[in-house]
Amino acid sequence: MEAAIPGPPSQPRYKQLDSLRGLAALFVFIGHFWGIQFSMFIFNAVKATPLGVLYNGTSAVMFFFVLSGFVISLPFVNAQKTLFLTAFYVKRIFRIYPAFIFAILVSLLLKQFFFVPHGMIAFSEWIKSFWTWNWDADSIAQTLKTLLLIGPDFDSKLIDPPVWSLVIEMKMSVILPFFIIITSRNSAILNVGLLVIITWLTYQYDSWVFSVFYMGVVMAKYKDYLLSKISTWPVIGVIASLLLAVLLYNNNLELLPLDRHLISHPISVLSNYLIAVGSCIIVIIVIAKQKLTRFFEHRALTFLGDISYSFYLVHMPVLIAVSSIFSNRFTYSLGYIFVITLALSVTLAHLMFVFIEKPFQKMGAKLVARYPLLNAVNIGANLKE
Repeated sequence: MEAAIPGPPSQPRYKQLDSLRGLAALFVFIGHFWGIQFSMFIFNAVKATPLGVLYNGTSAVMFFFVLSGFVISLPFVNAQKTLFLTAFYVKRIFRIYPAFIFAILVSLLLKQFFFVPHGMIAFSEWIKSFWTWNWDADSIAQTLKTLLLIGPDFDSKLIDPPVWSLVIEMKMSVILPFFIIITSRNSAILNVGLLVIITWLTYQYDSWVFSVFYMGVVMAKYKDYLLSKISTWPVIGVIASLLLAVLLYNNNLELLPLDRHLISHPISVLSNYLIAVGSCIIVIIVIAKQKLTRFFEHRALTFLGDISYSFYLVHMPVLIAVSSIFSNRFTYSLGYIFVITLALSVTLAHLMFVFIEKPFQKMGAKLVARYPLLNAVNIGANLKE
């Protein structure tokens, strides 16, 4: 009997990246909470410091995009696993849609039965702009579009404002396998050149976010090389790199402030690219340095990472509903709103993770394993290391 030939080593799961994703989701929540009423004086006093990262929701979402490109491509980009296109799509659908659909249903229930429109009068124009619609033919049509994450003329913020980023995630889920194959088959020089070309072309056609994901894929390709270099850095080099990363990550508040609605403005696009670069530096350093790894593998942080997707989806509908209920009726209304929204969102996200996310991810994996047809489209064969 011949000895079994061992396959390639499995790609380790970096729990510290889950923790980073959880913190990013928490920072989005803090940013949204900050936006309901706090004065611009306080905002301006804090935003020009590194503390601005605590509520920089724009940067947190860019971080999500970079991290998605990195984590999703990691098992495939160096031929550790074969990339089956149909199986990839099935798993992505089971990863994204079940929790998303549940979050939309929760949002609709909160709007219908708990939202108090006149309770929003005391708050900022930003938060008052949500849930101003009533049920009619148009809102029903928009709800159906939301459930399918499709357009045209798709108002992604109608029901659950963070949904706009899921539209991008789904588009990238279609394209990402081809980015992985391109990166896998090219040299470092060509990959860097392609990154520059893709960045330029996608900016020209108002699809700049594609290159943000592509940065994550390229970083996954050269992960081992980068880790070998960074692991030898002295402490002062690591600290300097992290400070630079935080500056780049927070540049949209400190260096290149711009109206957040002008998302296609060249300065805004440049700002997002710099955020992506800062995010890449943070990710790779946290993986490379053991002390940082141990810190970010703390159970409290990994728990936050586990529930981060569901938390990201439900925190805003809960915030809108709770804000409308409490309004300015109590001396410490903002304190009540913060604590109750956070507690409800974490609880709901944990339940979603346990009873929706995990079961449906397992279901998607079982479908792929059970039906060979889903593994028929192999686009990952003969990849070069």
